[in-house]
Amino acid sequence: MALYRYSAAEKGEPAREILIEAGNRTEALNKIRGRGMIPVRYLGEAGAVDKANLLSFFAPRAKVDTFAFTRQLCPLLNSHVPLERAMAIIAEGSAQEDQKNFVNSLRQGLHEGKKFSELVRSHGSMFPGYYANLIESGEETGCLPEVLTHLYKFMEESKDLRSFIVSSSIYPCAILVVTILVTILMFTVFVPQFARIFEDMGRTMPPSMQFLLTMSSLFKMLIPAVLLLGAGVYGFRKYIGEERWQMGKSRLMLSLPLFGKIIADLEMCRYIRTLAIMIANHVEIIRTVKIAEKIIHNPVIGNTFHGLPDKIKGGAKLSAALKDNPYVPGEMVPMLRVGEESGSVGEMLKNIADNLEGDTRLKIKRLLSLFEPAVIVFLAAVVLIVVASIFMAMMDLNAINSQGGPKL
Repeated sequence: MALYRYSAAEKGEPAREILIEAGNRTEALNKIRGRGMIPVRYLGEAGAVDKANLLSFFAPRAKVDTFAFTRQLCPLLNSHVPLERAMAIIAEGSAQEDQKNFVNSLRQGLHEGKKFSELVRSHGSMFPGYYANLIESGEETGCLPEVLTHLYKFMEESKDLRSFIVSSSIYPCAILVVTILVTILMFTVFVPQFARIFEDMGRTMPPSMQFLLTMSSLFKMLIPAVLLLGAGVYGFRKYIGEERWQMGKSRLMLSLPLFGKIIADLEMCRYIRTLAIMIANHVEIIRTVKIAEKIIHNPVIGNTFHGLPDKIKGGAKLSAALKDNPYVPGEMVPMLRVGEESGSVGEMLKNIADNLEGDTRLKIKRLLSLFEPAVIVFLAAVVLIVVASIFMAMMDLNAINSQGGPKL
């Protein structure tokens, strides 16, 4: 679904810009008329580039920030401000027009008698997958402010983890890009230029230069090979179907040394935190595990949790039902068992998630610490091979010249 911007007016009121999420423009118009408003003018999709103005191509695109929205909503609800009134306060303080229209659309939906969770689902592309389910659980248990507070902390921790991964990867990725560019430049520009010396002199290429020229030819074929490989992968993906492709890609990612374990741990961090939030707010356990399963992105890991609700329905405790899952951290089951015995499952799950996230951060940091020197060593090895090969070629050329030819 996309966001459509319209200028619309209510009876007796001036026209104002509104934001409507819909599958197409016809559906958006129907929604506007369903609110008792008259559409005046279509203003384009939210955040889209205005084709009539070339300068707008370079302007930053306005976005709807659901994290900022949740951060503003939490203290208002905890201060016992009614939900619709809280929306009005947030919209009034929004500097971005798209953000204001987005909040006003939620407020309008509440005014029409819709549930907050229902409105979140209608804007599903903007909110995380678990957002609507957690909001619905808060509405049903009567503790929406508490659930929203836990949800905000969850989003904040997830955002911090993503920021940590991105910021930690910038320097290694920069080194990798420079290494690749320098390697390609050496083999596609410098080596062929040096080989011309032998061609101009009519000399036979020494073995070292023949090796460098072979490598140069391979590098020149690199771009066509990458394009051909990309086309082949795209065709294969279309042939086997999206579901099988995602399953195969997920299995491959999990089988990678070091990376596979980190990917699994990141998925389990989200899963365990969702369990902790739901259980802490007294959501029924069967529903809790069903909702938590939906936030797992990797289908291979998600499939291992399919039978969990049936095990719990059969009388098994959560710790026993998770015991045989290969992706559940080893220390989770005994700690969860202690939480079940003490009646503090939610708090125990939160501690488990904190510990797992700390361990995952450390693994990522160590992996990147190993990656940086590995790239530098690779670059040094490439430079050494090229310099040594050129030096040997120069020695061969001088040896030929010393036997009667002109000195270089």
